[in-house]
Amino acid sequence: MRRNDEQKHEVRVDPDDPELVMEVWIREVSFFDIQLAAQSMFDIKSDGQMSLNLEGYYKYAFTNWVVRTNPNLSSDELLNIKGYIGEQISALLPSPSELGEMMSGGFTNGGKK
Repeated sequence: MRRNDEQKHEVRVDPDDPELVMEVWIREVSFFDIQLAAQSMFDIKSDGQMSLNLEGYYKYAFTNWVVRTNPNLSSDELLNIKGYIGEQISALLPSPSELGEMMSGGFTNGGKK
């Protein structure tokens, strides 16, 4: 019933050296995670206009669904990693479009991983 599982992944740190990797543990996404992530992903202005905030979404995802790394990174360090590493980690997380699908009744599809 509870979705509390973590899955370990290896992420390459250097595109030129396949042996240089870091470990990343991603926890499964709960129903309420989706709701909170959606709040981070959309900015609603006082006039009712809504805009997409991908930075807000990925900050939420990286700081809530990436539960640990080896080497150990703080939340600040995780939010400041190189683009090459961040791109690989983001591929392990539900994408913004998958989040939208989950919110509109497709939650049983889960995320990518």
